[in-house]
Amino acid sequence: MIEQLENIIPAIQDEHQKVSLQNAVSIGIPTMKQEEWKYTYYNKILQQGFTVPTPKGLKTPSTLAGVEKEFIEANSVSGNRIVFVNGVFHNELSALINHPKINFWDSPNVSENHTVDFLIELNNALTTDGIFLEIDDHVIVDEIIEIFYINIDCTQIINLKNRIKVGKSAQVKFAEYSINYNSSPAYNNTVTHIDVAENALVEFYKIQDGGSMFNITDHTFVHQAAKSICNITTLSLSGGIIRNVLQFDVNGERAESHMNGLYLLQHEEHVDNRTLVNHHVANCESFELYKGILGGKSTGVFNGKIVVKQAAQKTNAFQSNRNLLLSNDANVYTKPQLEIFADDVKCSHGATSSQIEDSELFYLKARGIGKDTARGLLVFAFGEEVIEKIRHEALKNKMEKRIAELLKIEL
Repeated sequence: MIEQLENIIPAIQDEHQKVSLQNAVSIGIPTMKQEEWKYTYYNKILQQGFTVPTPKGLKTPSTLAGVEKEFIEANSVSGNRIVFVNGVFHNELSALINHPKINFWDSPNVSENHTVDFLIELNNALTTDGIFLEIDDHVIVDEIIEIFYINIDCTQIINLKNRIKVGKSAQVKFAEYSINYNSSPAYNNTVTHIDVAENALVEFYKIQDGGSMFNITDHTFVHQAAKSICNITTLSLSGGIIRNVLQFDVNGERAESHMNGLYLLQHEEHVDNRTLVNHHVANCESFELYKGILGGKSTGVFNGKIVVKQAAQKTNAFQSNRNLLLSNDANVYTKPQLEIFADDVKCSHGATSSQIEDSELFYLKARGIGKDTARGLLVFAFGEEVIEKIRHEALKNKMEKRIAELLKIEL
C-alpha cells in the first residue's frame, strides 16, 4: 500500500493534500507493535485487496449506480436523508425536507491540521466526499438527519470527511448508517468533526451494521462549549474489523458529554473502541457506558481514557465497560484509564467480563421458556441499557428489532 501511495503523490496538485499523503507515507501503516494498535491487526483489512483511489478517481460517476430508492426508504426512520454511495454523495437518493442551512464540500481539498496519525493523514489526502453542515443559532431541527454510507462492489478505500457545526442554543439529532449493499468487501475510513456551541444539544447515533465484509476505521472529534450537551452512541452490530476513535474536548463550563456503545459480535468480528475525554475547564460532567456481547471467535477491545486538567475543578467523570462472553473462543481486552490533575473532582472507572449466570437461565427455564430463547432474552436485556439511551423512538424501536433478529428472539 505504501508503494501505491508513493506512486500517486506526484499527481496530487493541492499542496496540503500532498503534504498529508507524504506524512502518511512517512508515518507508515499501523502495526501491532504500537501500543494503541496492540490488539488490532490493521493489515488484515488491506489483505482483502483494497486499493487507494487515484486523485482523478475520487469521484467516479459510475460508482453512483445500483442502489434503489426503495431500499433507502425501507431502512430509514426520517425524511431527512443524506446518502453516499461508494463515498460519493447521491442527490437522487437523498432528501432534505427540513434543513436550516446546509453546504457540501465544494471539493475534497479541505485543509485540516496535520497529525501523526496514518489514517487521518490518508483521509486528509484522499477524501472522496462528506458533508459540511451548519445549524444556525437557536434552530431546533425537529426531524432526525440520517446519513447513509452505502458501499457496493467497491474495492477502493473510501475516505469520507464530515464537519458539523451546531450554533448556540440549537438542537439536532443524527443517525449514521454503514451498510454493505451486496456483501462484497468494503472499507470506509471516516473522519468527523463536531463543534457544539454554547447551550446547544447534539445527539449522534452511529449504526455499524455492514456485514462481515465491511471494515470501518472511524475518528470522531467533538468540541464542546459552555452548557452544551453532546451524546454519541455507537452500535456495532456486524462487521469485519471496526475501529472507532472518539475524542471529546470539553472547553466550556457546565457542559455534559455522553458516550455510549454496544458491540454485538457473533462470529469472527473484531471491534476496537477507543475513547478520550479531555476536561479542560471546571464544573463539567462526562458519562461513558460501553457494553460488549461477544460470541463465536470474536474480539472486543475497549480503551477509555479520561483526562482532568488542573483547571477542571469540580469535574464529575464516570466510565464503565461491561462485557458478556457467550463462548470460550471470544476475547475481550479492556483498559480504562484516569489521569487527574485537579483536586476537587469525582471520577470513577470500571470494567467487567462475565458469562450468563446459570441461576438466571434456570429462573426463565422454570417458567416454561426454552433454553435458547431464555439465553437470548438475557443477552438482549444486557444490551438494552445502551439502547434505552437512544432518544428517538422510531430509531430505538428499529434497533431493538434488529438486535432481537440477531439474537433470534421475539420481543
